[in-house]
Formats: sequence, structure tokens, C-alpha cells
Amino acid sequence: MKHIALLALSALVILSVHGCATKTYGRQGILTSYEKDSMTCREIELETAKVRGFIDHVNKESEFSGRDVLAIIGDFGIGNGMEKSAALESANKRVEQLGEQRNTKKCGAGSV
Repeated sequence: MKHIALLALSALVILSVHGCATKTYGRQGILTSYEKDSMTCREIELETAKVRGFIDHVNKESEFSGRDVLAIIGDFGIGNGMEKSAALESANKRVEQLGEQRNTKKCGAGSV
């Protein structure tokens, strides 16, 4: 009987930890029409630098840690991989849009 109770308690702990084991990074939003119309070349360059900083942060935070062990137990680490991929996809889309704006507004490369 004690073994069953211990197994049940272990399962509850694993399930409760699973909910917070997946890392979260946030997302970068797409450029709004207001941003497209109003951003100067300098603002485009500054925003590009911020998004690249976000990408660096995601890559650094996604390095293996203790939370990865818990995520592997819960979902084989799939959640962390999906979260990283979605975060980087949103950032890369924003960098692409900022590059398009740089071209549209005829900003020189690195014009700050």
C-alpha cells in the first residue's frame, strides 16, 4: 500500500512540475502599418538591433539546463524545442520585415 501511495505522489509531483518545465521566450510582433509608415531609418536600425538581441537571448536561454531534464521527463523536451522554434520564427519574420522597410525607405546598411 505504501508503494502505491509513493507512486501516486511521485506521479503528481512529475505532473505538477511538467506544467512549469517548458521554457518560455515570448514573441516578436509583426510590423504594424503604423510602424511601417512612421519608422525612420534610425528607428529601423535600433529595432533590428533589439530583435537581434532577442534572438541572442533565446539562443543563450535555450542551452541545456535543469529545466530541460524536467521537460524531457514530461514531454521528451518537445515543448522546449517548439517554444524556441516559435520564438525564433517570430523574430526572424520581424527582422525580415525591418529589412524590407530599410529597402523601401532607401536606408543605407547600418545607417543609424
